[in-house]
Amino acid sequence: LGAPQLMNSRKIVFWCHLPVGSIAGVVILSMCVTGVLLAFDRQIISYAERGFRVDPPAGAQRLSLEMLLDKAHATNPNPPTSIAWKSDPSSPVEIAVGRNQSLLLNPYSGAILGEGATRTRAFFHSVEDLHRWLAASPEKRATGRAVTAACNLGFLFLVLSGPFLWLPRTWTSTAVRAGTRLKFSLTGKARDFNWHNVIGFWTCIPLAIIVLCAVVMSYPSANNLVYRITGNTPPASNGAQQPTASPQQIGRASCRERV
Repeated sequence: LGAPQLMNSRKIVFWCHLPVGSIAGVVILSMCVTGVLLAFDRQIISYAERGFRVDPPAGAQRLSLEMLLDKAHATNPNPPTSIAWKSDPSSPVEIAVGRNQSLLLNPYSGAILGEGATRTRAFFHSVEDLHRWLAASPEKRATGRAVTAACNLGFLFLVLSGPFLWLPRTWTSTAVRAGTRLKFSLTGKARDFNWHNVIGFWTCIPLAIIVLCAVVMSYPSANNLVYRITGNTPPASNGAQQPTASPQQIGRASCRERV
């Protein structure tokens, strides 16, 4: 592109970049903060539940999965949805019996140790709800999910259009340094402009990968396309007919897959 065409293209991209960032910015910030928290939820929950660790008896073997599930079923008849069986011999076995309830069991005796750090778990469930559908009520989650998906798409546009706007008007060593180095001596708008450009420049590639993955997960059609590109069959939708089985059988099958 010549200089006039490049300037016109830059203006068009800028006036698309600015409103998308202004409109979707709050939701994007919310998803970024909650996403960081969710990245460490297992570690934080494990620390909060450090008091539930067990002392492995000498020479004792862990109970079988079926026996642990029977112990959990005797305490809570709801079908289990997942099981976390850690390699650490002092860690309890965690059996989820619903989205918001888990049971911690002694893997050697099957004794119920409790529900763990319920407040911490409830907090992360709330964080996940905010991350996925802006904490909308069940009847409005489809709308919340659509908003977060659109904001993910807008975020991808911001990440991809940012490097184009970053391009120096004249390629000189001074111009390149200005766009790649933080200037802590600046104040006000000049500082904000410098930090925005520099941080955006150095993070654009990892951000593009992360946000592209988020977009794929946000849109089933994009997710199915990835399966087809890699030569795999897309998974059946949630509305597909499932084989008839009792709730306990379905729960046990799910647990086996998650071990």
